[in-house]
Amino acid sequence: MKKWIWISVFVILIGATVGLVFSVYKTLDSDGGQKSVSSSKQASNKVDEFKEQTKKIGGVTYDLKLSQSPEESEVIEVMHHMTHQKVKADKKWGAKPMIPETINEIYEVVSKSDFDRKEDLLAILERWKNGDFSQADKDHNYFWDYQNGTVGAAYGIMSKAEEKRFILNNFGVEFLPE
Repeated sequence: MKKWIWISVFVILIGATVGLVFSVYKTLDSDGGQKSVSSSKQASNKVDEFKEQTKKIGGVTYDLKLSQSPEESEVIEVMHHMTHQKVKADKKWGAKPMIPETINEIYEVVSKSDFDRKEDLLAILERWKNGDFSQADKDHNYFWDYQNGTVGAAYGIMSKAEEKRFILNNFGVEFLPE
């Protein structure tokens, strides 16, 4: 009988030790559940940002609406609106499809102009013609600064998925790149 008591005490002590070690391990390894809450919030924030950046915006047009002899400010406004397809910004108003036809049309206008910012605009358009939109946020802010923007500075470039959703929501499937 004494033997069974000692075995029972030994089993209880081993169980308590294992439980204590497990508890200490979990405490040291854990952040009190904060990681899972934080991960959940991050996922939610990413979904919210995706929706915000890709939603239908006002002022969407397909025609460049340039006058016969466009002013530099008209061209900059068109180029600014074109960047909205590519950039992340808190506020966006106006969009025109960033497609080769539009880029080429604006390039022709700028190349024949005597704009003060002709060199800068041609450099941007040259990158765009070559499919390089890696600086679209900087391009956007160049136009935005020129227009004395106060709300809606670009803070990054949309992912391919975000851009695709933006195009679908604002221009339609026929404007998706092939």
